[in-house]
Order: sequence, then structure tokens, then C-alpha cells
Amino acid sequence: MNELSPSSPHLEKLFSAIENDEIALPAMPDLAIKIQRMLDDFNVSAMQIVTAVSSDPVLAAQIIKAANSALYSGKPKVDKVMPAVSRIGYKSLRNLVITVTMNKLSAATHPVAKKHIADFWVHSREVAAISYVLAKNQKHLNPDEALLAGLVHDIGTLPLCLFAEKNVANLDGQMLESLTRRFGAKVGEKLLLKWEFPEALARIPVAHEDLQHDSGELLASYADIVTVANMLNPSSVKMIDWYKITAVRKLWLDKETLQTFFEKFDKELFAAREILS
Repeated sequence: MNELSPSSPHLEKLFSAIENDEIALPAMPDLAIKIQRMLDDFNVSAMQIVTAVSSDPVLAAQIIKAANSALYSGKPKVDKVMPAVSRIGYKSLRNLVITVTMNKLSAATHPVAKKHIADFWVHSREVAAISYVLAKNQKHLNPDEALLAGLVHDIGTLPLCLFAEKNVANLDGQMLESLTRRFGAKVGEKLLLKWEFPEALARIPVAHEDLQHDSGELLASYADIVTVANMLNPSSVKMIDWYKITAVRKLWLDKETLQTFFEKFDKELFAAREILS
């Protein structure tokens, strides 16, 4: 696919707006900010968090659904927010808050933008599930944190799609694909920083695209996890020289594991996908 070029004054204006940070990035909803801060405050009780969560029916339903997912098979069903939060824990709760927030930002109306966002969700959820499974085999990394990193690695797609549908006449799929490919990482990083994500996660949109990215640390980072998860996703690439990718070496993944990943970790992937469905 050819890179999008500013072939008209209209597109030149669009490119200039993005490059000069004039694109309006969505704010995180007030309730999401409130819950995130409550989760970081040791003085806030579990009941206070449950009360805040329960004020959003969509979020409450997602939490109960997650608590009854395959990840917790064998446990009794729950139908209340309190036991659901107790079961999934605060890390998973934080992830679900971000997931619901991202869903609320996905309200495109243009058919091309809607399809692009739908494809974005399919890709992001699969990368998140793979990231979760990869991190389970890294003792120094948290699988829930890795899942979140995978979920937001292409988050710049959302504001770009909404911006494009309002500012591009005759929007088509190739144009939108090129636009997000060119600017998605930069916009995604800025959005996560605006949302006060930890810097290690906020850098994921840019870092995961550099196959030779090296943090300088001996142990693998969340960026390394997402890089490999993105490459493992069947929709990403066809042919890969795995051992030229720095992250593969840091994760100590052998050729057999890479080739049989989906068969070897089928049950774990199913459970992670169900949480994100």
C-alpha cells in the first residue's frame, strides 16, 4: 500500500494539523479518572471502589462477565459487583475501565471509519490476549499489565479515525489505513500521556513498532512483549525472521514455541480472549 501523500490543500491542512499537535485528543471520562485514582489510593476502601464502579451499568456488567469467564472456570457464578471485583482483582479492574473507556471513544458514524475501528478492536484484543499469555512466562512481568499494553498499543487509531471522518472528504479505506499507519504511533503515545499512563506503557505505541528496540535492560519489557505479540498475530505479517527481532531474544522464545504458539497455549488464549470479548 502506498503511503498517503498530501495531494490536495485539504489533505495538506489535515497533515499539518496532526503534525503540529492540533488534533483534539479525547479526555478520559470523569468516572474513569475517579476510579483510576481510587485504585492508586491505599486509603480508599474496596466498598468505595465498588460503589463507584456500580454507578456505570456498562462497566459493572463487564466486571461481572469477566469474573464468570473461562479464566475462573470451576468457581461459582457471581452476580454482584463486590464479589466480582474481589475475584478479578484491581489490575483486571483497571484494564476493564480502560476497555470500556476505549469503547466509548469508538462511536464513528462514517462506514469506512466504523470498519477501521472494528478491525482495530479485533487486532487489539488478539494482541492483548497474546501479550497476556507471553507475560505469564516472564516472572518479572505482570500478565494483566501486559494485557493492557497490548490493548492500547494501537490506540492512536481511535482519535485519528474520528478526526478523519470529520475532516476528510470522500474518506476511503486506503486513505484511512495510510493515515493511521503514518501518525497512529505518535498520536497514541500523546493520548496515553494525556491519560496519565505510566511512561513505560505510554511509550508502547511507538516502541513496539521498532523491531530492534532495546531498552538497555537485560530482562524483557512490556514493549518487548507487545512487539512479539503483534508479530505473532496472524493478521500482522506473513514471513518473519524471528531471530532478527531483539524482543524474541529477550523473551528467550525458541523456534518451536513461536511456530506452535497458538496450539500450545490454546486454553490460555481462549480465557484471555473471553475477558476482552
